[in-house]
Amino acid sequence: MRVPLLLACYFLSLISPASAEEGKTVETTLLVKVIPRGAEVMVNGTYMGNAPFLIKKPQPGTVHIHARSVGYRSLTRNFDIVANQNNVAVLILASRLSTLGTVSGTLVIDTDPQGATLALDGQPLGKSPMRAENIAEGSYKLNVQFPGLGEKNVPLQVFGGETTQTAISWSEPMPRKFLLELTPREARVHFLNYPQAYQPGMPLPKGRYMLRAYLPGYVTTDIAVEMGDKDFHSYVTLQRSAISESGAATSEKVDNRQ
Repeated sequence: MRVPLLLACYFLSLISPASAEEGKTVETTLLVKVIPRGAEVMVNGTYMGNAPFLIKKPQPGTVHIHARSVGYRSLTRNFDIVANQNNVAVLILASRLSTLGTVSGTLVIDTDPQGATLALDGQPLGKSPMRAENIAEGSYKLNVQFPGLGEKNVPLQVFGGETTQTAISWSEPMPRKFLLELTPREARVHFLNYPQAYQPGMPLPKGRYMLRAYLPGYVTTDIAVEMGDKDFHSYVTLQRSAISESGAATSEKVDNRQ
């Protein structure tokens, strides 16, 4: 009776590992690859980034994958995601590099806050939100100047026969009010490292600024200001010059009241 028992144990040892492997659940994934590498990809109309990339735990079923790249024909493919499998979708775009620059696309730009001044490779586009058509296919740099906030430079691509949508938000802290009270009151002040003209109470983004206060008959004074998350209010008193002002600048300690 011992032999059949040993045989039974042997066969069970062969069957058990396979059964355990079959019961193991594999996580559902979708790996998207595109030729050429770096093409922009949208899945079900949502921008996902540049290929290749991996999506973990996608919803099983059919998805619509759209890939595009400058100098190539765009391609849309339906792909079935199978649950508990490592799914791989490969899209190969047809090249049309010989027509680069001869085809055009549409550019739609929105900003938060709206009303930003837009320029594409130095060419004015207008204010946001806006739609520009017949933009030659290619890579560009978009300059966005937010009123009273600052500016951003954003690289983007325009694809032939397609609409490129981009939304740009000012994510930095909101600027705070900046005020200098000068004595004498008729003294003038201007920025040394900021393009805008000084206005009492003007908004300034967070950062370090250099200003110069001056008035004939008084010592020209340079002022260093560190803007933070609070309004800035300072008092500056210019000293009378003993001789005719030579234009030399001196550092002034200001009374900061934030």
